[in-house]
Amino acid sequence: MKKIFFLILLIIPSLIFSQGQKKAAIDWIPLASAEKWSAKYDREVLIFFFRKGCDYCEKMKKEVLTDPQVIKTINENFLPVMIDGKSKQPIVFNGKEYVNDHPFEEDAPWRHNLFFELVSPTNGNFYWPNIVILNNKLEKRAQFPGFQSKPLLMRNLKRFL
Repeated sequence: MKKIFFLILLIIPSLIFSQGQKKAAIDWIPLASAEKWSAKYDREVLIFFFRKGCDYCEKMKKEVLTDPQVIKTINENFLPVMIDGKSKQPIVFNGKEYVNDHPFEEDAPWRHNLFFELVSPTNGNFYWPNIVILNNKLEKRAQFPGFQSKPLLMRNLKRFL
């Protein structure tokens, strides 16, 4: 009898607290996982390109990507990936390896070649941050350059829901 009572005490709280909890953050996943799951689950990929030291990137991370409505929309409808667009790490995407071929390690002002592949210049310039939406075949559908306020980002994302 004591064992049953003890099991009930362990199981019921976990069932109660696991139901309906709101996510406090976007479930960022690696690009390789997004590629694999995109076709399997017929989901679009959302890539958030940022760069270190970018005030607008940090502002978007802190003010927009932490909003419960934005978190819910992205987590429920996209496979979200966050990539440092100036990283020196090689990235394999769609069977091809992309690198940042800028020769200097300490100050990598050059963009990663994957960023250059997926992001089109806007008015001749590249803006940070940048969000790219890919379909389940990993083809670019849209990009949102620069800082996106919550209302603007939600309006842009709703076109793909």
